[in-house]
Amino acid sequence: SGINAEWPLRPGGVQCNHCLYGETLKIPDLPEMTFDRNVLTLTHVSSGCKVQLNTLDALKLVDDKQDIIKVSYSQEWLAKRQDSSHIKNTPKPFDWTFSTAYSGTLLNSDTHELSASTTTQEPEQEKLLRRDKILHHTELVMFEDELADNGSSKLVVKCRVMPTFILVLLRHYLRVDKVMIRVQETRLFCEQNWDYFLRDVTLREASFNDLKHLQTSLVYEDEGPINQHLKVVKRVLDKVSIVECK
Repeated sequence: SGINAEWPLRPGGVQCNHCLYGETLKIPDLPEMTFDRNVLTLTHVSSGCKVQLNTLDALKLVDDKQDIIKVSYSQEWLAKRQDSSHIKNTPKPFDWTFSTAYSGTLLNSDTHELSASTTTQEPEQEKLLRRDKILHHTELVMFEDELADNGSSKLVVKCRVMPTFILVLLRHYLRVDKVMIRVQETRLFCEQNWDYFLRDVTLREASFNDLKHLQTSLVYEDEGPINQHLKVVKRVLDKVSIVECK
């Protein structure tokens, strides 16, 4: 298809990742489980342009100055704060849920660059649902944190290479118990011989009060089924084209 997918578990580098994260990030803490060496890279062979999904860039977008739960869900957050020494004793205000709007890192080459523009084009659902042979598949956890037993924050990337297309799903799942659930999903789709790919970013969210009619087991399930019960807050569909540098 002209696209290579790579997921090296131990990318090289002169500087250790622990030092790099400490020097680069402004947040005072990292998620309990930070898989800093998990990287997925998609390379357009003829142009050299790349799309990379990595933990460091995802954590760069975590708010280092304010607690988003306090801002968005003040009453629920205050009630939760009374029950949690972890939240109460946070030394510096920052987004302790590690929420990130990360949708991938675009890397240009010396001769070509990636240019994003809004579009109405979407992948053909028939093609996505067809049971073609899966050539390669991988799933990488970028980070995971149980928020000191107050919920769950997890960033995962999945990649599926098919005979005629590549599909990537980057999913950040956030649940703050008794407060809210938020899911951001970024889908990257590229067909064989395309000189562009489609990027679909969808943000869904609901308060626990909105979900009180559901079975508890479903509310606390972090996989796909909960999505249909969350409200779509925002959706952005882009066409990311490969163009020659001027």
